[in-house]
Amino acid sequence: MKYDGIVIYSDLDGTLLDSERNLSKENMDAINSFISQGGRFGVATGRMERTTTVKFPDLYMNVPSVFFNGAMVYDTNSQEVLYKTTMPDDLKPIVKRILAEYPETCCEINMHGKAYVFNPNDIVREQLEREGLEVEEATLENIPGEWLKILFLDKHETLERIKADLEQLNRTDLNIVFSEHELLDIMEKSASKGAALNKLKSIYGGNWRRLVAVGDNDNDLEMIQAADIGIAVGNATPAVRNASDYIIKDHDTPCIPQVLKLLEAYL
Repeated sequence: MKYDGIVIYSDLDGTLLDSERNLSKENMDAINSFISQGGRFGVATGRMERTTTVKFPDLYMNVPSVFFNGAMVYDTNSQEVLYKTTMPDDLKPIVKRILAEYPETCCEINMHGKAYVFNPNDIVREQLEREGLEVEEATLENIPGEWLKILFLDKHETLERIKADLEQLNRTDLNIVFSEHELLDIMEKSASKGAALNKLKSIYGGNWRRLVAVGDNDNDLEMIQAADIGIAVGNATPAVRNASDYIIKDHDTPCIPQVLKLLEAYL
């Protein structure tokens, strides 16, 4: 079929979703058409794995998808975790210090199927609503292990200071990256969307003729670099734009129809 061996991974927020966080009919129709003609489609997002089934139940993905910015690869059809990368177990004192120094900043700690929130603010309330997250209650000291991701949520300039503070710790085991203007994500060093795609290529690559990645923010950079064809939406950060093979219109213009048009030159 037309798209046999073609695989598309798309970021959600700022890419596949428009500025109102909606998944357009045009994108849905293009994804379904792509899949019906032999293509493979998955998402690569900073969100947790249940967000697609809760918020976008009609979005069909026929390859395992990337969640928590690459800390987990999860098959939404079989509900199987292919692999996950958990964080070091000595981070509670660091989180406690950041929360003390930045009392207006919210912290969210993600595990498989769970989220714990400290210092809730309007940014996290909006995030929890749009992602369909259910928050667990516990003190920081009593949260269990196997963290997949830590998020700090605040104004961008505050998060820049937190990022600088964390980098001064000279930890070589953490990956610190912005996923959105008001979201700072921390994962284990080896966890990234790009690393996740490389892992998937090692498993399925024999059947993949061409890998396409579409994104907008700095957490998409390694994914864009790992793909055979990297595509930035028009609202992408300078780093993502510079690393991409193509730049299409911003996320308020459905991206997948544009991607399929570009792919015509590769078929």
